[in-house]
Amino acid sequence: MKTIAYFSAEYSVADSLPIYAGGLGILAGDIVQEAGAEQRDFHAVGLVYHEAFTAGDTDNRSIISRLSAEGFEIVKGDDGQPLTVQVPVGTEQVAVRAWRKMYDTASLLLLDTRVEGNSPEAQKITNHLYDSLPGVMLRQQVVLGLAGVAMLEALKVQPDVYHLNEGHMSFVGLAVALRQQQLHPELTLAEALAAVKPQLVATKHTILAGAGLTLDHQALEEVLGTTLAAAKGSVYDLMALGGKPDSYFSTTKFLLTISARQSGVSVIHVKAEAEAHPGSPLIAITNGVFSPRWRAATLDGHPLNFDDDNLWQMHCLNRQQLLDYVRTETNKRLHPDHLTVVWARRMTAYKRPELLINNLERLIALAHHAERPIQFIVAGQANLADAAGLALMNDIIAAAKKPELADSFAYLPHYNPRTARLLVQGADLWLNTPIRGQEACGTSGMKASLNGALQFSTSDGWIDEIDIKPIGWNVPIDNPGPALYDILEHDIAPLFYNHHAEWMKKMRANIGLIEQQFTAARMLRDYYDKLYQ
Repeated sequence: MKTIAYFSAEYSVADSLPIYAGGLGILAGDIVQEAGAEQRDFHAVGLVYHEAFTAGDTDNRSIISRLSAEGFEIVKGDDGQPLTVQVPVGTEQVAVRAWRKMYDTASLLLLDTRVEGNSPEAQKITNHLYDSLPGVMLRQQVVLGLAGVAMLEALKVQPDVYHLNEGHMSFVGLAVALRQQQLHPELTLAEALAAVKPQLVATKHTILAGAGLTLDHQALEEVLGTTLAAAKGSVYDLMALGGKPDSYFSTTKFLLTISARQSGVSVIHVKAEAEAHPGSPLIAITNGVFSPRWRAATLDGHPLNFDDDNLWQMHCLNRQQLLDYVRTETNKRLHPDHLTVVWARRMTAYKRPELLINNLERLIALAHHAERPIQFIVAGQANLADAAGLALMNDIIAAAKKPELADSFAYLPHYNPRTARLLVQGADLWLNTPIRGQEACGTSGMKASLNGALQFSTSDGWIDEIDIKPIGWNVPIDNPGPALYDILEHDIAPLFYNHHAEWMKKMRANIGLIEQQFTAARMLRDYYDKLYQ
């Protein structure tokens, strides 16, 4: 069995641990749990973030207290003392410890620089996820690479493959090369990187620029200059592989250059990458979801074996749990039997949440239809640095405050794993409106379909790989705003209220499709077959 080291900047593995930013972290958490369930020899590595608290987080405990409560323990050496590794960051030797939790045979190591003896600056490296200061973010990525590889070695883990997620993880490859050079001092840095290339694989999760850092010579020299000089190399060696000497260095370009094989997260994502970057080497491995984490307890077992009455009864219970949560969070009383549409994801321009509220008069008419009323739940936050996303979020909040939508349009600001589970388990219809080609994958829709929600989505991400007709409807590319209202009014609502047997048939098709094609088990199998071999 191959030993895999899996590196990611973020992991979502518990509701109480806000050490992730979005879908990448959710996916990483699913992968770790699936690997453990399959008894894989799988070692995931990330960082602790001591001040990663999110808006609305009312938990007063420190991250350390939360880690302990969730079953993480400090890694100890043979002497019973906390195990630390020393890695060079700039001119300082930084001590790094690790917190570990086992998920059956899979382990998750979270590295931590809040170690006694480190300088105040070094201790701050593991404060914030994706620190807003590029210099600090660079130090985080260097620590994750150098200390992650060193910690695995100290634990006598000998990976056959290092799987690096996004450009943020590119310095893991550098760390593996430096270890190779220690074993073979005659190698130059460039030769060591070439020698370890067969062990390095990568996944690019988005076509958007935030997947990595773009740095100049000075920034790299400040943090890595001493380390590279000791390795008979220089910053120019990195820039030759990841940018243009005397110009810029891209961690994403470096990642793709030093790794043997690279994947994207859906077929259309890989096509979009090839269009944007001719010669892109990405192969398509579409994401999947860890079913035990996201399927409602009411659907345990084999829901497709339920008869229609029982399956519908279980779904109505899940919808009611969602509506009860909405009432608790917003004081809004949505109707227990009305068609419930959910739009839930990060608020940003390319996801186009405004399509739902562009024509408030039409939206209000749909909500108050005498025979086929529709109610809407929107969830998600914008990144504080995303001005356009913040504006869209404020528009959604304003719509939710309209008196005419008091009992039919709710906004949930706290989009965390607990909220996500309620949303995907309770939605009748899952609405997804990205600009085609920019979604990458869209695993939230998979989770909703796993619980029987029907799809109403742009043909993007995983949706572009299937025939939508058995499970829902496409949001048209042309005039999507007016078309969205038309399809809701004339196609979706009549089916929900007047053709129950057909609706149930589509529910079953959704569940069956995810079980067959879009689980984390299938995704992990593809990793082993297409990336790790």
